[in-house]
Amino acid sequence: MQKIDLKAILEPRNRGILLDLVVFIISLVLMHVLTVQSLNIVRQAEENNSAKLVVGLFFAGVFLLQPLGPILKRWSFHERFKFETNSTAGCLLIGFMWFYLVLMILLSGTATIILSEVIFERGSPASEFGALFVVGGAVMSFVNAFLIYRYFTKPKKPPKWNFLTTPKSALLGDVLMFLNVICLQILWGGVSSSALFWSVLDSTPLGGQTGTISEILGRLIAISVLALLVYFPARIFYLAEDRNRKVTWLTMLLANLPLILRAFSASRH
Repeated sequence: MQKIDLKAILEPRNRGILLDLVVFIISLVLMHVLTVQSLNIVRQAEENNSAKLVVGLFFAGVFLLQPLGPILKRWSFHERFKFETNSTAGCLLIGFMWFYLVLMILLSGTATIILSEVIFERGSPASEFGALFVVGGAVMSFVNAFLIYRYFTKPKKPPKWNFLTTPKSALLGDVLMFLNVICLQILWGGVSSSALFWSVLDSTPLGGQTGTISEILGRLIAISVLALLVYFPARIFYLAEDRNRKVTWLTMLLANLPLILRAFSASRH
């Protein structure tokens, strides 16, 4: 009988599958608790500036985390794997970047609005600077999009900082990518648990009459599609390498399954 090599999951070529399994375990074991705690903080933020600061810093952290992993992994990615931006996968990447840009603008806008309300008292002359925060966040969204796209273009020469060419840099990049995905999952868990989210969904054609098959299927489809869209921004870096492996799509579905089912169950109550 052939022995299963569990160490193979830790190999660089399997990092995407490892990410899926880590997200699946966290979603299964911890995500409900994390979602409840995050929603409690959001409720406290309505009257508590400290809680509002925590919420703002969370959004800012998700926004700023996104490009750090790719920056640290870019050299090792191209040393190990040949990726052409003019290939079919490259064309899909360019299409994805539009969705990514919208997501980053939403995250940065939310973070800057919340943080500016904490830093500048509402209605004071200084609060006018809050608008500059929002503009700055939008500009940084385009910078982030550029850095993400740059990850997929082969470097013409080694980076000036030698650390970026080391295995430690690639490993740190993986850690930050994993952390970014987990933060996005917490965000998605909170959004999909919100009554406002389901109220908006019910107002669309996917809502339908309560209890009907079309309503149930509509909600399930909406949850699944949105869950995958939230999952793609960080998963796409690994998807560039393992997209042709059938097991990849299975583990990606597995990673999102607990949140999809939990969100769908919550929508029925």
